[in-house]
Amino acid sequence: MDAVQEIGSMVSSAIALCLRDRWTEAAELLAENDSWRTESAISAMLGELFGSLAELWDGRCARFGANLTERERWPLRTVPRYRSDQITLYVSALLVLGERARAERLLADEGFPETGLRDGERSMLAAMRGQSARALDFARRAVTDRSPRGYDIGSAAMHLSIVSVLLSQGRSTEARELLTAARATAPTLVHLLDIAEARVDLALGETDRAAERLRAATRGLVVGTDIAWADLAELALRKNDRASAKRALDALEDLATAMPTGRVLLHRHLVRACLGKESAGECLWLARERGQPLELAMVTERLARHIPKHACLKP
Repeated sequence: MDAVQEIGSMVSSAIALCLRDRWTEAAELLAENDSWRTESAISAMLGELFGSLAELWDGRCARFGANLTERERWPLRTVPRYRSDQITLYVSALLVLGERARAERLLADEGFPETGLRDGERSMLAAMRGQSARALDFARRAVTDRSPRGYDIGSAAMHLSIVSVLLSQGRSTEARELLTAARATAPTLVHLLDIAEARVDLALGETDRAAERLRAATRGLVVGTDIAWADLAELALRKNDRASAKRALDALEDLATAMPTGRVLLHRHLVRACLGKESAGECLWLARERGQPLELAMVTERLARHIPKHACLKP
């Protein structure tokens, strides 16, 4: 997106706030006065995009969902460059949410090739499909690419994804180095890097530090906090601290009401099952339906650890 000179001052200010990870302030700015809708077509496009993303990251999904459903109303949809920009950002947002199937469906419905995505989005897609080597290759390309990449809202989520891949292969040192480099780029949604760092801490046995990072990650934007709460519940259950695990479940219950994405619901079912509040069947069924091998492996491992040996893990 290189038409900065055509963006109204209000939208420019809102985007600047977003890129400094001040999404809530950006949402408030755009809501205060919607004159940006009539300033120019580009202002209308970017204002709506970033306004819906700012609400989404704060746990308000309605506007984002409506924009996906009513794509024929996207501003500048008939201009290939701007249509491509919008598809890429919406796909990136869906991948940040862990919504692989919805991202793939959007690409298919729009006839948009995956090759049109940036390396970061392609890395997340590959990781969700269980294609670890491809995911790592795309991530390396994304990190080393110095060409203009538009508004990259998915960088922190990509790094969280790749850290999970590396840890599954026992490569904790490489994961830590990757996160150090990622923080130097000052990405948006930086709390996702805290979650990734906590997973590295956990892999190295630094459970107290991991818990501290995870709790910090739950104190700002809502997006991704389902991962943090589920990991906090797991840490609590390993210590037989059922009260803390129950508090994490309460947070997930609230989150599932506000933001019922597939990943949020999966984490809620997972913690419920691990606490013995429901059978493992629903959780396993949902994990298998989502078709994300690393995620399924995590779910299966946690259920096996916390559910009595005689319990059936088949849905």
